[in-house]
Amino acid sequence: RLAFVSYSSGTTGQPKGIANPHRAAVRSYDLRFKLSDLGPGDRVACNVFFVWEMLRPLLRGATVVAIPDAASYDPTALVGLLASRRITDTLMTPTLLATVLSRHPELGKRLPDLRSLWLNGEVVTTDLCRRALDALPNTRLLNVYSASETHEVAAGDIRTFIDLEARVCPVGPTMDPSHIYILDEAGNRVKNNVSGELYVGGDLLARGYLNLPETTAKAFTPDPFDKREGARMYKTGDLARVLPSGLLEITGRAGGMIKTRGYTVQPGAVENAIVKHLAVRDCAVTSHGDGLERQLVAYIVPDNQEKRDRADIVIDESGYSPGARRTLSAHLALYMIPALWVQLDQLPTHGVSGKTDLKALPPPPTPKVASSPKEDQNTKIKMETIIKLWAASLNMPASAISEDLDFFDIGGHSLILADLANRFTKEFGFPVPLAPLAGTPTLQGHLDAIRDARDGHTAAVQGDLPAVLRADCILPEDIKSHGQPMRQLNDADTVLLTGATGYLGASLLKGLIENTSAHILCLVRFTEPSSDSRPAGMARVRKNLIDLGFWDDSMLDRMEILPGNLSRKRLGLSTEAFTELASRVQVIIHAAATVNLVYPYAALRNANVGGTREILRLASKSGATLHHVSTNGVLTPSVEGWSENAMVDIDDVPDKLLDGYGQTKWVAEKLVYEAARRGMPCKVYRPGTISGHSVTGSTNTYDLLNALIVESLHVGCAPNVEGWFAEMTPVDFVSAAIITLANHTDSKQLVYHLGDPNPVSASGIFHSLTELGYSTSRLPWDDWVSLWNEKRGSGRAGDIPFTAEILRGGMPTAEALQSVTVLKDDATQPILAKYGLRRPKIDSTLLETYMRHFYARGWLSRPPRRKQANGTSGKINKGRLAGKVAVVMGASSGIGAAVGAGLAKEGAHVALAARRMDALEAVKAKITTAGTGGKVLIQKADITSKAEVESLMQNVSKTLGPIDILVSCAGVMYFTMMANNKTDEWERTVDVNCKGLLHCLSSVVPGMLSRGAGHIVAISSDAGRKVFPGLGVYSASKFFVEATLQSLRLETAGTGLRVTSIQPGNTATELLGMSTDAEAIKKYGEPTGAKVLDAEDVALSIVFAVCQPPHVAVNEVLIEPRDEPI
Repeated sequence: RLAFVSYSSGTTGQPKGIANPHRAAVRSYDLRFKLSDLGPGDRVACNVFFVWEMLRPLLRGATVVAIPDAASYDPTALVGLLASRRITDTLMTPTLLATVLSRHPELGKRLPDLRSLWLNGEVVTTDLCRRALDALPNTRLLNVYSASETHEVAAGDIRTFIDLEARVCPVGPTMDPSHIYILDEAGNRVKNNVSGELYVGGDLLARGYLNLPETTAKAFTPDPFDKREGARMYKTGDLARVLPSGLLEITGRAGGMIKTRGYTVQPGAVENAIVKHLAVRDCAVTSHGDGLERQLVAYIVPDNQEKRDRADIVIDESGYSPGARRTLSAHLALYMIPALWVQLDQLPTHGVSGKTDLKALPPPPTPKVASSPKEDQNTKIKMETIIKLWAASLNMPASAISEDLDFFDIGGHSLILADLANRFTKEFGFPVPLAPLAGTPTLQGHLDAIRDARDGHTAAVQGDLPAVLRADCILPEDIKSHGQPMRQLNDADTVLLTGATGYLGASLLKGLIENTSAHILCLVRFTEPSSDSRPAGMARVRKNLIDLGFWDDSMLDRMEILPGNLSRKRLGLSTEAFTELASRVQVIIHAAATVNLVYPYAALRNANVGGTREILRLASKSGATLHHVSTNGVLTPSVEGWSENAMVDIDDVPDKLLDGYGQTKWVAEKLVYEAARRGMPCKVYRPGTISGHSVTGSTNTYDLLNALIVESLHVGCAPNVEGWFAEMTPVDFVSAAIITLANHTDSKQLVYHLGDPNPVSASGIFHSLTELGYSTSRLPWDDWVSLWNEKRGSGRAGDIPFTAEILRGGMPTAEALQSVTVLKDDATQPILAKYGLRRPKIDSTLLETYMRHFYARGWLSRPPRRKQANGTSGKINKGRLAGKVAVVMGASSGIGAAVGAGLAKEGAHVALAARRMDALEAVKAKITTAGTGGKVLIQKADITSKAEVESLMQNVSKTLGPIDILVSCAGVMYFTMMANNKTDEWERTVDVNCKGLLHCLSSVVPGMLSRGAGHIVAISSDAGRKVFPGLGVYSASKFFVEATLQSLRLETAGTGLRVTSIQPGNTATELLGMSTDAEAIKKYGEPTGAKVLDAEDVALSIVFAVCQPPHVAVNEVLIEPRDEPI
């Protein structure tokens, strides 16, 4: 009987409802329990497969812990959840486990309770197994192959059968061997150790696909190996083999897609187009070659009988068919058009199945590739020479190249274009610049560009560039102010964001959703924008954010896709749509641009200049405030730095701003300046070189500095270039700065600088990397390039690592590395500091974060390892409070000392204050030895002295930065009988517990309110909720604390300040030994025998409170011994 229906998109992308009977789930549980049983006390973390995962633990009396979406793919949050909930059993995909291990290589220490970890969904590599076994020495790693249609097929404990010499790890023994079949193409069972397609029979099969009888019939076929009536088997589509040991190994995918040059191609779609549009009767499309040299090959049988209106196909001796390419280019994406063609009388078929036998197809002909011509360099530049050089770079015969083709349409890309420019330079004996080649990528365009380079002339538009620039700087008269005021970001209901598919734009989108309540419209580029493009636009934005680690499904509730095109009038929208958009938008953040340092001005003009003009048109029509993201590229290189008001003179732009990108962004800025002069509310932001996220390390994949660092670490040498400064500004700082400044628009400043005014030297970066275990020697630049070419850059395209491909496609010169454009921020920094935003320091801690990300991407072979003072290797984890500044009062012992250690462990810079400096020194030494990465400041301060407290806070702000967190732990507690009149102890209680708190609040609250952020935490007591006999005055002081904190909380709601009261019960600290009233102690202070709290227990509750997201306030925490509730 039908029990449940689960939905899976499978390989088609179309959701299918998989109908499952009761017996499948029940027998699945039995099989899993035999491998790893559960019982009361087990805690299973689940985030997928409700029936399989959620119900299974409950049947055995175990606890189910649902993993929230926010933690499912966040390694730090996930591990934190598994640790805090003391999880004993959970499931991960291999990809997720690899990501977790890259952040937590000693995972077993974080998860001491984890007994079983299931791996499912992908092939598990041996390298991942090795890393996992090292990281989780006390955990069973259980590999399992299952599908919604079959339930468990095979599973086993990896530790018992792993072969470290193999590439992949077997799944494990089959769980129902008599119903597991490996079949060849004829449908016969193959011998052990022979690969074939995996079929599964037995009682665990699904009934089929809901309301899809044809799909069900194809996937679930009669089982010829099971004699029971109605027996069926499921075609998995996976290739597998059973090893001699009886273990199942998955070896690949049957009938899979073809991957070529980063694209996935469905052969059937190409074959259908060929038969439909060419005079072809039968066709098979496959691939030939490896890596970037992989090409599509079409094997065709001509149709000479019934051509209809289909084009004839002519194939030359090298296997090329320019005519077929031209015909198919109107019907297929260019990457889907076969490069090589083979004509056959008929396609070979398999003797049993009758299907086309792809293995029997002959190899395609080897193209007769043109070599670089060797002619006298004094001869004229001829078209024939250009064609031969194209052929040499594109690895195709000259006969396949015609004058009507575009270089990029026949397989060229930026790396090949760089190679072609180098060939031109060597061939003709003078430098041929890349920019004009990219701007006019045709044979005639290249011929003209080379002649211009030879004659010392620029292309026509570049020759008239001063006149073109002046014309483009004119803002149409209808774009003007209509009296609209500058609107703060927080006051906007709808914000238009451009550039969300880019790196900075993605970070801005995440920041806007987290820090505003506005609805975010994301303009996504389409050649022909229409409302039908919204799903595709959402997919592009989501994929970009997932790749960067920014995505959260809750974002869907706050964002909307607007298909458009910056290069078009009205952004590619109809007049009605543009008007409707103007009626909705109050703030625009324009972060989109076509970024290419090769293309000339003319190639980028429409998107970067025209797009900004249309954005200004929208701002004028809507009255929206515009925040325009520019670049340091609008200024010339300068180590001394440029102020916010600096601007290159228009007459100097052609000669001093040498790339089209900087030129177009310069013009865009001039348009915004003119709009501001006309009274429109505008701001301009100039970032510098944007580096990775300071917390996650997520980075722009195609970053040249990243590639130089990674490749230097691989060759063991770093370039020694005098005057090479690496300007790096983390992307999260840039986006946070833009959002902060957009929220505080009262400043008259028009331009803000967000680059680093004090860039670090490249030699300093490599020195810091040495601390992380990446030692490098130094070589002069030319020697380094030669060494790199020998060790890393000389491989075949597709065979060398990604970062090496970046350098091979555009190795900079030493002069380029020395050309840094420094942005002074004298007008910007004070505004950001006022609101508590600090630039992350480029130090070994940040570089460690970046190196971990590089390792997780596969760019480095091992994670960073910091050398400890004792000579051992260790690591510093980037905590949840990284970069925050916390002050702990009463930190010399007990709860205060434990809080200081807990905050430091989460990455905070901590200032520890108390009266006893010797005790503070010991606490500091303990924290420093733990290697948390944050700074530790200690200072003598008596909380009862207002002057000492104020001096402390001023010193902390000056040394560590604005205070983000204040934790007041200083306190006294005396057991006294009211009748015994212990007035000295009463007065001391009031001075420390009451006046001391007020001294702290008066010193830090005003600054926190001015910055719009901060967290006050004070130790109260359960005696602040209920009066205890013998503690009357102490209880009164804690009632005072509660009243003060509650009033502060209510009065400052909406300002960004959070206020937390911690109410501990009986805790083992020095407070218990302060009392002198023997009568009170005997009557009310004797231990009950219950286990009391440790200081660390209370500290954990404080760390929990301060680590919550900014919008979450933990107002009160009552924490008591279990057996002593109030």
